[in-house]
Amino acid sequence: MQGIKFNIQTVTPLFMAGADQATAELRVPSFRGEMRYWFRALVAGLVGTDTEGLKQVRDLEANVFGTTDRGSAVAIHLSDVKGSIREFTESISERGTDGRWQATGKGYLLWSMAQSGRPGRNFKPARRYFPPSTTFNLELAARGTGGEELQQAIAAFWLLTNLGGVGSRSRRCAGSLFAQVVPSAQKNAETINNITTDLSFKPVANVAALKQHLERGIAIARTLVKTDQSNRRPVHEANFDALSKETCRIWILQDRGKPWNSADDAMRAIGADLQWCRSGIKPLKDRAIFGLPLKDVTNARRASPLLLRITQLQGNKYVGVAVLFKTFYRDIYMEDYDEIIADWLNTFDSSIEVTL
Repeated sequence: MQGIKFNIQTVTPLFMAGADQATAELRVPSFRGEMRYWFRALVAGLVGTDTEGLKQVRDLEANVFGTTDRGSAVAIHLSDVKGSIREFTESISERGTDGRWQATGKGYLLWSMAQSGRPGRNFKPARRYFPPSTTFNLELAARGTGGEELQQAIAAFWLLTNLGGVGSRSRRCAGSLFAQVVPSAQKNAETINNITTDLSFKPVANVAALKQHLERGIAIARTLVKTDQSNRRPVHEANFDALSKETCRIWILQDRGKPWNSADDAMRAIGADLQWCRSGIKPLKDRAIFGLPLKDVTNARRASPLLLRITQLQGNKYVGVAVLFKTFYRDIYMEDYDEIIADWLNTFDSSIEVTL
């Protein structure tokens, strides 16, 4: 069976569970769902999100990941989990010099994972999670002769592990992963055989190398999408997340021109800066651009268009990666993203934008 195996290490807390939210569990459907999301964004960035583009996105996604009445061309398997599950008991707020309680930067990102409410009423226990440095293996294998679909699944996995995360609060730095290819020990019909991929899963040395790594990886991922070249067109507007120059922007965030010394330091700094940015937005309804629901504004739900993750560099140094998808939503227009979110990221100390 043709396939590839990755050894994965968690960079930030990974909150993932099944029906039992009181425990933590690594689940194949969660990884498959995130890979589908990134594959859709990749294809949409090439063919658009209108009626014609959406049909192509659906058809290509079905070829790789299947549908309700058609099996996936690629199997995913998780194994060899090493690390102890913990309960999220970190303090998410602290008392300031004025005596008022305020969320810490990390607490601002992960607040909903902490214990809340009162026993017997609206009590919610603290979530359990896989701590940083937990390791496990993930295998992608082609069913039958699906070598082309396997390559596309690898592209989706590369995007997931370089631009996104998995599990709860993954858009706010939780569930950031680092993946490396595991070389095959033997090659025969019964084993998962290593396949050749031009996508790099090696650690990068510094911010300049990370910028080049992301730009090259996205370019390679696009070549693996098998659409008719005549159907590819510039995407200037998007009805859902699309990885294109006009509808997506990516930044690398660092600390005054240098990486942070720990993932926790990075989360604290990014969370505090995000909190400062949002608190300064007036009127209150304009904060809806960061996602919904929004207290005292609306109970409608919309995932945040801003994805934040932590990336580990060589030498145990860490930077943030911010991905902004600009899509139409009710009273939010393309220019609003640039005037509010992109403006904040451009003023983040020493941010570097990735070219798409």
